[in-house]
Amino acid sequence: MNKKIDSTLYFFQFLIARIIVIGGIGFLIYSLITKEIGAIIFCTLFLIMGVFILKKQVPKPTDLSFDQDSLYLDNLSHPIKIADIESLENGVIKYNSNGETNKFSLPNFYYIDKNYTKLKKTIENKSTKTQQCV
Repeated sequence: MNKKIDSTLYFFQFLIARIIVIGGIGFLIYSLITKEIGAIIFCTLFLIMGVFILKKQVPKPTDLSFDQDSLYLDNLSHPIKIADIESLENGVIKYNSNGETNKFSLPNFYYIDKNYTKLKKTIENKSTKTQQCV
C-alpha cells in the first residue's frame, strides 16, 4: 500500500506565492495605465524579485509516495528502491542510481506529515538489514 508524503501548508505556500506574483502583474498593468513612474519601477522590481524567489524557494509541489520496497516520484519514470537510498537528512534524499549519487529535496514542511516518520523508519530498517547481510 502506497503512503503519500505531502504538506497542505506547502501547497498553500505555493498557491499564495503564485497569487502574489499575479497581483504584482495586475498592479504593474494598472501603473502602466496611470503612467506613474515610481509605481512602474516598484512593480517591476517587485515582480523580478517575486519571480526569482518563486523559482528558487517555492518550486511546484511534487507527488511523493512510498511502500516497503520503493519510493515513487512524479517526475521519474521508474521508482527508487529503498535499498538504493543512502540517506535522508534535512529534507534531502540521497540515492544511488546507475552508480551515481542523486539528490531529491522534499517539499517544505515535510516534517509535519505523519508518513515522513514512517518513511524514515523504513529507510533506517532497510539500511540496517543491508548492513547485517554484509
